[in-house]
Amino acid sequence: MQKLIIIVLTLTLVTSGCDFVKRVNPFARKVDTMEIYQQRQDSIRRAELLRRQQEEARREQARADSIRKAREAEEELLKSVGRYHLIVGAFKTPAYAEDFHQKMLAQGNDSRIIMSANNFHLVTIRSLDNYNTAVREWREIRSQGEHLVWLYIKDI
Repeated sequence: MQKLIIIVLTLTLVTSGCDFVKRVNPFARKVDTMEIYQQRQDSIRRAELLRRQQEEARREQARADSIRKAREAEEELLKSVGRYHLIVGAFKTPAYAEDFHQKMLAQGNDSRIIMSANNFHLVTIRSLDNYNTAVREWREIRSQGEHLVWLYIKDI
């Protein structure tokens, strides 16, 4: 029995290094190249689908941001439409208007920049809804002599 085991082990060791045995080995797992190819294609399809879904999500987010910004701009416009504004400066150059606006904010005024019909950037120190209140404020500021101020009525 020992001789048989030794012979089988010797044959196994000798034939395991042989290329013929490796090619014909009935116990080796056969590689299905078509299956590997299909798995690779499925993986590529899944990756492409994921990329498309992420791109669509980015587009939806950008669309939602755009709609939100448009609504905010519309709300800001509606706040200033039909209001009475006390104007302290009018500028053609936006940078000059912004500088003056920052100066007015630093002085504690409720300053804004609004566009006039002739494309001037108007710097306000107050915006009011009531005409009588606006005239009263205008007179008060004018009497202080700190700013040259005029009343601008923004129509629709």
